[in-house]
Amino acid sequence: MKRLQLLALAACFVLPLSAWADVTVSDAWVKPTIPGTENGAGYFVIRNDGAQAVTLIGVNSDASRASEVHQHVMNEEGMMRMRRVPELTINAGEQVVFQPGSYHIMFFGVKNPFRVGESVAFQLQFTDADALDVVAEVRSLK
Repeated sequence: MKRLQLLALAACFVLPLSAWADVTVSDAWVKPTIPGTENGAGYFVIRNDGAQAVTLIGVNSDASRASEVHQHVMNEEGMMRMRRVPELTINAGEQVVFQPGSYHIMFFGVKNPFRVGESVAFQLQFTDADALDVVAEVRSLK
């Protein structure tokens, strides 16, 4: 019995950190592609109910040539600009809302236009948690 307890305790130390990560995505959606453009944007709520912070480091999608995490920020001239976010830490018990005018996923070189009612799949990548597959509905902006 004592040997079994020691093995169980040892397993706790060798399991990867991602075993404790509890990251979820809700309300995932993508804007329809604007005619004449090749880019798109995606939004969602990401929540970390795990015991440790997790760091989002990227996004992959077969729906586009490239995809990145971006954020809108105000520059010195008072203009909103997008900037790439190479790392986004989500602390334990917190959530981050990806929404227009804030954090979002940029899809560059969309292979097929995003149309209302269809869906777009992408994968969020973390340094300290397993990758998370997401399927987002294409929704009208209205």
